[in-house]
Amino acid sequence: MQRMHMDKSHIGLSYVTHFYLDQQSPDAVLELLGRYAAYAPEVLDRIQFVVVDDCSPLRVCPPDLDLNLTWLRIVDDIPWNQGGARNLGMVYAASDKVLLTDIDHEFPEQTLAYMVERPECGRNFFKIYRTDPVTGKMRHGHSNTFLLSRARFLRLYGYDEEFCGHYGAEDYRFVKFQKYHGSKQRYLPKKYRCIPRVDIDREAAYHGLERDLAHNTPIDARKEFEMKNFGRDAGHSRMFLRFHWEVLRERSRPVRFVRSKNPLWQKLWYWRWLVGER
Repeated sequence: MQRMHMDKSHIGLSYVTHFYLDQQSPDAVLELLGRYAAYAPEVLDRIQFVVVDDCSPLRVCPPDLDLNLTWLRIVDDIPWNQGGARNLGMVYAASDKVLLTDIDHEFPEQTLAYMVERPECGRNFFKIYRTDPVTGKMRHGHSNTFLLSRARFLRLYGYDEEFCGHYGAEDYRFVKFQKYHGSKQRYLPKKYRCIPRVDIDREAAYHGLERDLAHNTPIDARKEFEMKNFGRDAGHSRMFLRFHWEVLRERSRPVRFVRSKNPLWQKLWYWRWLVGER
């Protein structure tokens, strides 16, 4: 059966990223998406790109690229709102399999194709090894780049937006909260990596926000104390999407996705009712 392009049920991976630009150029975002737009059609047909503009002073128009693209803009100016931007991107993700990353990392076509086809993540959340762009050697994954389940992300309340407004700690606390609730942090196979970008002009096409952990470090310590002393329902404020936003572009590639027949799946509903799914 063929599915028209308005139906997003064929999406096998949502690529969620965000940016805050307060300098001269939007190239850090636009050049990355432009390179992705040159990937093989059979890969791009299955990937949705969700891009969140975190109220950048530099206004960036969504590019006219042949991508499955959801472009959002937060309209409330909250400093260091990375957690909120990621929460918003997750809400708009069309796939349960989500790559959550920053704009200063690039993913080769081979890696994205693997993510599209691999099984759902369930309780696992994966880090991705990196290739050093200068030496070519393998490096450990970035601390805030994951392949994970949208359902599990939302079940555990996403990033805690109590940290928003000040720099740092929200990514560390997110990982700890996931692990304390039984999520398993693992790595993707070493052959599927990402690459830190060296083409970004950090003096003209990035941001100039100051990094100071003084405000958020005590908040993080308090949340750790709450988890250790009060258990599973403590340690997260439940603050979520405490701002306004707008959808600037919603675009789908004009594709027809042909599914393989699987009539047995529906007939096995009772088995899933008995044993559940991941």
